[in-house]
Amino acid sequence: MAIVSRNKRNINFAMSGMTDIVFLLLIFFMLTTTLIVPASKHVDLPESNNQTQASPVLVLSIANDKTVYVEDQAYTMSELEPVLRRMLEPHGDTPTIRLNADRSLVMEEVFAVLNIAKRNRYRVILGTKPES
Repeated sequence: MAIVSRNKRNINFAMSGMTDIVFLLLIFFMLTTTLIVPASKHVDLPESNNQTQASPVLVLSIANDKTVYVEDQAYTMSELEPVLRRMLEPHGDTPTIRLNADRSLVMEEVFAVLNIAKRNRYRVILGTKPES
């Protein structure tokens, strides 16, 4: 007398749940990568092997033609301090600014931005690109 099991096991695996998870992750990563702040308006950054881990609140860029961009909006140097005060007011006492300055730029504009940051107690991170 042979003992035979009445319940047969199904050894197939349904992949539909796994593909749903993969597509949801793909959509999530595509959306979050578009939220990363770009370096700026075509600024050729200097190279450095030191990278900081601080996260800036605001990105300020100075192009080669001495145009100042704050979050992709162009301003003159005389308009910069009130704009920075208005934009950084809700971020506490010592907000951090990332300063992207073109490598061929004369340092006069960089020093003007650093003086504004010193007067208003902002922290400044100089933007660089990794050495090749």
